[in-house]
Amino acid sequence: MRGRIGECLLSVGAVALLLLILLVLYPVPKDISARVLAKPSAEISSVVSPMLTQAQMFAAMAKDQYRSHSELAVFGIAAIVLLGFMLRT
Repeated sequence: MRGRIGECLLSVGAVALLLLILLVLYPVPKDISARVLAKPSAEISSVVSPMLTQAQMFAAMAKDQYRSHSELAVFGIAAIVLLGFMLRT
């Protein structure tokens, strides 16, 4: 239990250190941070909408590719199942 907590704290500290380094090397322009802090829900909704559109487009493309390459899709599914069994043991 104590080891898990230590590993979690180490991981969180590493991510925080990386973010701090990124902020020091590439500071966020003040207008962007002010805009996000002023209306965070509007900014989130303006980002989520194009992401949903792109996700739907990629899903449609994957469905078309799946239908044209069904043998490869079966091989991919089998590979994922085998990888799951390998990781479990």
